Amino acid sequence: MNNAFLQFLAKIRINPLFWLTIGLSIITGHFREILLLFFAVFIHEMGHYAAAHLFQWRVKKIELFPFGGVAEVEEHGNRRFSEEIIVTISGPIQHLWMMAAAYLALQLGWWDSTSCDWFMKMNLTLLVFNLLPIWPLDGGKLIFIAATSIFPFKKAHTVFLLCSFSMLLILFLSFLPRDPFHLNLWIVAIFLGVSHYIEWNRRPYVFLRFLMTRSEGKGDKALTTPIHVSPDAELYDVISLFRKGVRHFIVIQTNEKNRVVEEKLVLNTFFSSNQVRCAIGHLFR
Repeated sequence: MNNAFLQFLAKIRINPLFWLTIGLSIITGHFREILLLFFAVFIHEMGHYAAAHLFQWRVKKIELFPFGGVAEVEEHGNRRFSEEIIVTISGPIQHLWMMAAAYLALQLGWWDSTSCDWFMKMNLTLLVFNLLPIWPLDGGKLIFIAATSIFPFKKAHTVFLLCSFSMLLILFLSFLPRDPFHLNLWIVAIFLGVSHYIEWNRRPYVFLRFLMTRSEGKGDKALTTPIHVSPDAELYDVISLFRKGVRHFIVIQTNEKNRVVEEKLVLNTFFSSNQVRCAIGHLFR
């Protein structure tokens, strides 16, 4: 555990905005509140990391912001549904025990009511904020996991990002008239907007990594489902129909006898040739 904790500390990056917030808190006399905020965000991300470490995920870095943290992992969309859900919720649930501990400390007389109330509200705010259905917040990741269980992975990723960005715009425009010069609102909105832009540009890479994981025989594929396509369907369009958690076999429908091709053979052809836009009926005669 000590080794895992040291690995966790080595991956932490504190965003310059957090350093700025800490500096302002010293000037304004709110340093203790910022320390408690830092502690809550740190524990939140420690929850994610502990669960990811349990499943041997590759965590690149953990960046701490004044409004939360972001864990960047190499396993985005590539692990079992159960693993992804556990890793995602392991952050928000940390706020529950921290609020319970704060309430217990208040009842035992170890903490004054003013500080306890602030700590409780701060944890509740972080919990609710992180559960918003917006990328890359934990709530958004849960929605994405649900989407990949229903739709083909490539379609789920694209549609989810569009819906997530629409939700971000709706919330931003709803709160903006109340306080158009609220600095935190603008900072959070810009950060989430940039995150959407980056993830949108990464879609081909995320999809390719999803396919590579399948070709290696990894992931959760308990179900077997056919994909019926015409001989004229392009290879890339066929693999775009692959769903997470499902093993496919491709049924090429012809006027004579249907041809059935195993998923692994289709993926091997995709990665070993430059014929991704070739008709699948031509590739598998």
